Amino acid sequence: MTSEEDCWNAFVERTHINGADNGVLAGLNFAVKDNISIEGRAFSAGHPLLATRRAASTAPCIELLLDAGASCVGMTQTDAGGFGVSTPQTFNPKAPNLIVGGSSGGSAAAVAAGYCDFAVGTDTGGSVRMPAACTGLVSFKPTYGRVSNEGVWPLAPQLDHVGLIAGDLKTLVCVGHVLLGSVEKTDCALTGLRIGVEKNQSHLFEEKIEMELDKIANWLRDAGHEIDRISIPGRKQIAEAHGVIVLSEALKIYSNLSDTERGQLGRAAVKGLDYAENLSIEAVEAAWGWARAAEKKVQNILEPIDLLISPTLPIAPPQKEANRATLSGEEVPVVVAMTVLTCMANITGTPVISLPNPISAATPATNLQLMSAHGSDENLFQQALRIQRDLEVAAKNQT
Repeated sequence: MTSEEDCWNAFVERTHINGADNGVLAGLNFAVKDNISIEGRAFSAGHPLLATRRAASTAPCIELLLDAGASCVGMTQTDAGGFGVSTPQTFNPKAPNLIVGGSSGGSAAAVAAGYCDFAVGTDTGGSVRMPAACTGLVSFKPTYGRVSNEGVWPLAPQLDHVGLIAGDLKTLVCVGHVLLGSVEKTDCALTGLRIGVEKNQSHLFEEKIEMELDKIANWLRDAGHEIDRISIPGRKQIAEAHGVIVLSEALKIYSNLSDTERGQLGRAAVKGLDYAENLSIEAVEAAWGWARAAEKKVQNILEPIDLLISPTLPIAPPQKEANRATLSGEEVPVVVAMTVLTCMANITGTPVISLPNPISAATPATNLQLMSAHGSDENLFQQALRIQRDLEVAAKNQT
């Protein structure tokens, strides 16, 4: 474990748990979001109410990493209960004036600051992908069910995924194979891929991001890939349905708390639960209807292609104190703007890798989101390595 001071407030608790002596991850250090259990360590899920809680056992996903030789260096900060996208108590090591993202913001900060090689977080609507984008890192959300959620404090169990954030794609892929229980392939000599690149149909992306995506589509075409420009209608409606589902499911988790206890959960959590209490049965049923339709829609989109590329964020990472952002010319809460492109993969359960955008001169960049078909996680690893290589070559040739 590094002895450096945690000046970014990435950690809730620092510790050191040695991994196995031998293993494919030997020599790597990792941090763990404070809503994933490690026996005897902090397990508050960011809630003031649970600040003194310690985990009674270790989550299977963490045991896999320790058994593979990686060593744990601490538990990281999160938005309380996962009700947020900014981890406000944590600072962004790459751009202190911008939000670090959330709710796995502490995990991203720990990697970005160099305190560890990778970090484990959870992703219910983009919670590993958003902070990775805000800090210029890579991230991975697996197919739903490929990684056990046992030992994870839930937000919306049918949408919750354990995910990864890392400083580079090679490390991410290596760790990803361990979590999936699969064997890493060393050959990335893929033939040209058929790639869908999302059109900005609803004008959700900022103009700069749209222009960068167009250039990336051209670079990938020049690299020998077949490019289809694809529209995904109903992005806003899917995001609205996702919000209703998350909050209605969260209400079930916290239903046994007294009013006093609930008031100690944290402002965002209380606000979300209050909103959920006023949802009608019809509204929740309609949201699930939208979710099922989205799942079928995405399945049809992905069937004839190898992967779909879109921005991870439709806007540049907001200022740290920002509460609202502009999306499609409309002022909306930051949480709405940040999740509008990420949440669909949670509803569909499809695997996603988020990579830094090699075109953007901004630090951090807004990242590219690579999505493939349900269950194709290992193929996605290889495809992402190929895409990253091709984009890096193209970017170098432009300089």
